[in-house]
Amino acid sequence: MRLVNTITLRLEDPRGSPRYAILSHVWGDEEATFREFNENQAVNSNGYAKIKKCCARALADGYKYVWIDTCCIDKSSSAELSEAINSMYRWYEEAYVCYVYLEDVPSNIEPAFEGSQFWYSKWFTRGWTLQELIAPGKIIFFAKDWVEIGSRESLIPAIAQITGVDERVLLGTLRLTEVSVAKKMAWASLRETTRVEDRAYSLMGIFGVHMPLIYGEGANAFTRLQHEIMRTSNDQSIFAWGCREQSSRSGVLASSPSDFYGSHKIDRIAPADFRTRLLQPTFTNTEHKSHFSLSNSGIQISLPVKRQPHDSPFYTAVLACSDGHGLIGLTLLRCGDNLFERAQNIHSPIVHVSTPDDHLFVRDMFLATEGRSLLPESGHVVYIHTTQIIQEGFLLHGHSPQFGKNLRMLDSGICIWNPTTSNAHCSLAHRNKAGDGGFVFTIGGISRRPCVHIDEYPDISRMEDTLSSYRSNNSPCHSHPNWGFKNLQARKRVTVTTWYWEERLAWVVSVSVSYPKSAWTSQPNERPTGVTPSYHRTPVKARAVNNPARGTKSLSGVEHRSLEPQDGKTWRGGWKLQKSINVPRS
Repeated sequence: MRLVNTITLRLEDPRGSPRYAILSHVWGDEEATFREFNENQAVNSNGYAKIKKCCARALADGYKYVWIDTCCIDKSSSAELSEAINSMYRWYEEAYVCYVYLEDVPSNIEPAFEGSQFWYSKWFTRGWTLQELIAPGKIIFFAKDWVEIGSRESLIPAIAQITGVDERVLLGTLRLTEVSVAKKMAWASLRETTRVEDRAYSLMGIFGVHMPLIYGEGANAFTRLQHEIMRTSNDQSIFAWGCREQSSRSGVLASSPSDFYGSHKIDRIAPADFRTRLLQPTFTNTEHKSHFSLSNSGIQISLPVKRQPHDSPFYTAVLACSDGHGLIGLTLLRCGDNLFERAQNIHSPIVHVSTPDDHLFVRDMFLATEGRSLLPESGHVVYIHTTQIIQEGFLLHGHSPQFGKNLRMLDSGICIWNPTTSNAHCSLAHRNKAGDGGFVFTIGGISRRPCVHIDEYPDISRMEDTLSSYRSNNSPCHSHPNWGFKNLQARKRVTVTTWYWEERLAWVVSVSVSYPKSAWTSQPNERPTGVTPSYHRTPVKARAVNNPARGTKSLSGVEHRSLEPQDGKTWRGGWKLQKSINVPRS
């Protein structure tokens, strides 16, 4: 550890453990580097003047040495740089005093006053300065003219409000190891660094982990940081990110500290307290394990879970953490036997869990760490049944994408669609061969669950325009507010029924028309009495009823009848749509 001698202004490597001061600042354009300072090449620069002022203050306070990051690290040596960054938190922690130099704050202000330039200093927005705020035992703030404007202790209320850091941490009465992972990440969520990798490297000291520096790896540095945290901690709040907004990421690990914005109130719960608050005698497995580990299949973990209602493929997993209002749950999607991933593109995958809940059970599972495509290796597929539409006199007019590997039509009227991305969509346009009306049925993937939308038109030209717009839009499900997860019925005429086929990890979609083809002509006098045409996009939610035979769902208000056994098999009761649906089995 090199130090600057405050008397000679030369770099030294003193033996033992000398008393030293340390500088925290925001880098400018004329900083004196290790080589420039050592060779007296930057004596007229602003960076050199900053070093002289810092040394003068340290000498006046009785310190022979001071550590300054700009000139005490030889950044041309990758080994030395890696060692310095891994040791930096400890160096700030062991310093006798830390001088914070704010070059954008004048001395004639009251720093405690909200709205003063102190509150908007760039120093509070940088990634590296978070550990420099927390680690030292004593901090003194200086304005741009090196006039002292206050200490950390005297400005704690203002600093806590500016940074979100707990006042007890700033006072030293709460150890950093007692703060949840989510809360510490939230402190860094709005901070920035010049290089992407430094957003992760600047947090190593905060979390007490060490890892090699690989500049050029980009956002993967933050993934490695989370891996290191999980190796040393069983804090499940690391999964409690995305509280404020939806995310398209299906892996359970965050992509950056920004994902934890809004997680500043989340606290972890000790395993014993978690069992007391949550586990009930009705659980089938009470051997709940608090630890988790990283494997090549994902994160192996044991969590209390419950399946969401209506045969949904989504599950709610309860995490051992709370936000002050109750226990936190994470919405997961099952994408394999024991493999689950974070639900994508929903309002918020973080939910509150009410306890006690008799539907909770403990499950061993793997959580996918990386985002997956809509089509997993197990062969996820969507079966779209249009048989009833064809029988009622409608013809396929157009489609998107083109027929090929990902979309094909069988002679039976079943369209097989293989989505390839999380935002993929399939549009099928049908026209009435006896008239001029038609509709465009579009299904899109959100979290591997279909979202449907129907556009009805009295003439083919408008229908073609809609189909063309879908072809040019890669993610129509994000551009239409009426898209949703539930079964939809479009104003009396087109009905869409969806259900999840869990055994095949597939979705089955049935499209049907509720009125004969004469209702679709563009001539008013040919419409049946009492049928009001509707050509705008206003789907109506329909109530679903259960079908125990296949765990399916159909719409109430649609004619039902009992089915005869198919393929020599006997149904165990239940109802289906009037038109028999034969799902191809491969």
